[in-house]
Amino acid sequence: MSIKRKTDGKETPGVTKKPKIDFFAPKTAVAKTGPSFNFSCKDTNATRLVAWNVNGIHSILKDEQKRKILIKYLDAEDPDILILTETKFAQGKPDLQYLKTKFKYQYWGTDLRAGQAGTAILSKIKPLAIVETGLPTWTPSASETKGRYVELEFERLFVVGTYVPNSGENFKSMDIKQKWNVTFKKHLRDLDSRKPVIWGGDFNCILQQNDLDSKALPYWDRMSGLSKTEREEFNNILNPTDDESRKFADIWRHLHPDAAEYTHSSEKFGSWRLDSFILSERIVGKASCCLIRHELEDLKLSDHWPVMLDFAELL
Repeated sequence: MSIKRKTDGKETPGVTKKPKIDFFAPKTAVAKTGPSFNFSCKDTNATRLVAWNVNGIHSILKDEQKRKILIKYLDAEDPDILILTETKFAQGKPDLQYLKTKFKYQYWGTDLRAGQAGTAILSKIKPLAIVETGLPTWTPSASETKGRYVELEFERLFVVGTYVPNSGENFKSMDIKQKWNVTFKKHLRDLDSRKPVIWGGDFNCILQQNDLDSKALPYWDRMSGLSKTEREEFNNILNPTDDESRKFADIWRHLHPDAAEYTHSSEKFGSWRLDSFILSERIVGKASCCLIRHELEDLKLSDHWPVMLDFAELL
């Protein structure tokens, strides 16, 4: 039995009526906004390039939240050319509609071994007919390096993306690294004799100690990427002693001569600046900005962070 309480229409002091619930009204979803990025817009007459070691793009493609972060980042950055290294991607292109829509021209270099290396250049700008995947001067076949080298030719210059070989634990692959240095230097010089070059990617070598944090410094001369042999050979690519007119510059270090910033970090080996852009010296003055995007450090998309370059003219 229920007892209905009579009321004269007046509210009882101290009693608050509960609002009626409309069960048929559409429910409002709780938005998970995630991180936000606020980058300066590029000049309309400039080209923005980004180089990023993604340490396996599969982990991003399989994780919805990571995909959303990737899309937010690329929307905010708005690069014209995106160089990806260590994609670890097999044949074909990743099935991500956003990338297909954003970058009309895509060139994915894949390693002969599944899940190894991988380098890609994605571009909004149409390159000329000549496109290379694999270092052309590599013997016996350039196909052995398809996962480490992609080259696009544009009207005014070449854009090269590399994932330079690692010399390995206890330098067991130093012979491969040295062969790469000789072979790559020869081809880079040939390109530069025809047009200036913008070279971006992961170089797997540290030239000076201020590109390491205090945790990484004890490994100087003791592990891959930090040996005297690798430093001397890499420096000889940038500053050839036999032709003073064909020098190249690490543009981030050129614009930030005293800064201590890094593009990669590991719990065991500390932080390193492995990724950058290297430019033919004669076009260095056209680089208006080069920044490391630390905003992505803690987002776990990769153990590396992107490097952005604004080049003050269209390619």
